[in-house]
Amino acid sequence: MVKRYKNFKEVGETVVLYPDNYINDIEGEKLEELCTSYLERGFKKVVIDFSETDIINSIGVSVLIGMIEKVRDMNGNILFSGLKQVNYDVFSIVGLTKHIMIYETEEDAIGGNAKASGAVTTA
Repeated sequence: MVKRYKNFKEVGETVVLYPDNYINDIEGEKLEELCTSYLERGFKKVVIDFSETDIINSIGVSVLIGMIEKVRDMNGNILFSGLKQVNYDVFSIVGLTKHIMIYETEEDAIGGNAKASGAVTTA
């Protein structure tokens, strides 16, 4: 069963989170709170789809790193999808691309399709 809302979608035991256009401290905290609430409800797979995200500042990156650690501490799996090239480059510079699977689309991430790696949206 799929439940779709503005900032998230539930697909079975997976939750897909949709951050806003600009991830800074405020948006990052909202995203982290939403992620934490799903972890507490027993969801183990979290996909963050960045298709609508144009900018992620350094505080946003820091929050995302904290979320990755929290999900892993709870024996979960966190995946990214829909990254624009600029955001992929930022994640690559800070080393996130070595520690997290990045998929071209949310469907690929949900299904675990083998299109993971540096495949990004170039919009």
